[in-house]
Amino acid sequence: MRRGLSRRLLGVLAAVLVLGAVYVGAVEGIRSIGGLGYVPAASSATTGTHIELSAWPDSMSGCHGRDGGPHSDWVTYCSTTSIRVPAYSTITVTIRQYDTGGALHNPFFDRVYGTVGGIAYLNGKPTTHITPDVVGHTFTIQTPPNGGETQLFVSVPLPGVAANAPNVLTFNGHKYPRPAVVTFRFKTGAPGQYVWHCYVPCGTGLAGDGPSGQAGFGGPMSTIGYMAGTLTVT
Repeated sequence: MRRGLSRRLLGVLAAVLVLGAVYVGAVEGIRSIGGLGYVPAASSATTGTHIELSAWPDSMSGCHGRDGGPHSDWVTYCSTTSIRVPAYSTITVTIRQYDTGGALHNPFFDRVYGTVGGIAYLNGKPTTHITPDVVGHTFTIQTPPNGGETQLFVSVPLPGVAANAPNVLTFNGHKYPRPAVVTFRFKTGAPGQYVWHCYVPCGTGLAGDGPSGQAGFGGPMSTIGYMAGTLTVT
C-alpha cells in the first residue's frame, strides 16, 4: 500500500511539473505583494473552517461593486479571494459555479486531488473527476515557488453550466443560471502561505496551446481578486 501511495504521489508531482510555463505565468503575478494586481477595496478575508465561494462568468454579481469594477467582463470568484483558515484543521469548501464550461489545456486538472477521501460532491453526489471538455473552472491550492517546508496541494474541477441553461436567478440586477454546487473537504497542517487559482484558460492574452501553453491565462487568471487568490493557514 505504501509503495502504491508513493507511485500516486510521484505521479501527481510529475504532472504538476509538466505545467511549467503555465504555473509561472499564473503565479508570478500573485507571489509578491508588489505584483498582486487589483484587489477590490471591499474585499475582506474569509476566515474559518467553512468557506463559501462562487465562480461567475463576469464581475457584475455584486462583489466588485454595482458597476462591476474596472473589469466588469472578467470572470471572477466571489465574495473574496483572500482566505484564512486554521492550522491542523479540516476545512469544508462550498463553491457555487455559475459559468459555462470549456476545454482544459491539461487533462490532469479534470480530477480531484488532495481532498478528504479523494472526492468532491457535485450537487450532493460524490465524484472524482469531470469530463475535461466541460470543466468551468478549477479551484487549485498550491505552494508557491520557494514556499518552504510547508506543502499543500488541493485541486478540484468545477463543472460548467450548460450553455443553454435558462437564466433564472438575479444578482445585482443581472441574471444567471442555477449553479453547479461543489463541496469538498481538505486538511491543513502547519501554518503557511499558499496561492490558489483556476487552471481553465478563461482569461485573456498570452499564447501557446497544449499542456505548456499559456493562451487564455492572462487578465483575470493571474489577478488577485478575480481568478487568483491567497490561502493563509494560521
